[in-house]
Amino acid sequence: MDKIPLFPEFAGLDLSHRQVIEDYYKGAGPKISELNFSEIFAWHNIRDTKITSHNGNICLFLNKNGKKYFYPPLGLNEPVKTTIALLEWLFKEEKEAFAYGFDEDGAKACEASGVMTALEDRDNADYVYSSDELIKLSGRKFDGKRNHLKRFLKGYEFELLPVSGPMMPEVKDFQQKWCEARLCSDDLSLMNENKALHEVLDSWENLSMTGAVIKIKGRIQAFTAASRLNADTAVVLFEKANPEFDGIYQAINKMFCENYLKDYKWINREQDGGEEGLRKAKLSYNPAKLEMKYTIRLKE
Repeated sequence: MDKIPLFPEFAGLDLSHRQVIEDYYKGAGPKISELNFSEIFAWHNIRDTKITSHNGNICLFLNKNGKKYFYPPLGLNEPVKTTIALLEWLFKEEKEAFAYGFDEDGAKACEASGVMTALEDRDNADYVYSSDELIKLSGRKFDGKRNHLKRFLKGYEFELLPVSGPMMPEVKDFQQKWCEARLCSDDLSLMNENKALHEVLDSWENLSMTGAVIKIKGRIQAFTAASRLNADTAVVLFEKANPEFDGIYQAINKMFCENYLKDYKWINREQDGGEEGLRKAKLSYNPAKLEMKYTIRLKE
């Protein structure tokens, strides 16, 4: 691993930082979807992610849409004091200083300091589902999902296969077609997601990822990928499918959980970003809970 510089010096995040960050997260057991190395690495070029160390805590700084911020410090050496120090420094640099990705307990700890405030971010709350429910799809609340799934199972001959390195050219070809169908080049959000996905695909063998594809007539028509969030929870980072095949989204969702994620109690399927259609889709799977995220700022 490259040496992590002492704050206020920074280094660009890269794969050499994977083990130390994963070790910290394994001990901390994060609940927020962004707080796993695979997700952070996927977006590290887009968000110009930097790493530094303050008082023995690892700190990750990011830049999203021109706004600089940092994630909750990793470590047990008074992380609340580190958060205050970083906010004070960032305020002098940017005047718009905030930290992001704190769960409810972390937000309460920051507010208890008396010098920070926490703001709930509903639009980016994570949807967390029971893996058992996603596998069984039992009860009236899943009638619609089961109907779509039945149509897929009856209508198509398919293969469910684990993602591996040799498969990458096929996955990239599928992603290219998925993007072309949605005019990704005209949508900055989809363009950035496409770049993030390619970061993961290009470094698949060096990341802690689990993935699967559905092939129909020998061609990939659905792809999904997840990473460990904590001992009880997997987080689904990507899910793509060709909607020309009725029920394929329901199929990849259920079969991925059933065959590759069944040892996890919970499945975190990330946020809706405030998009009405995506919110409706995520709610339709009856989440067990919403994992709220909080933005932390200094008090006026």
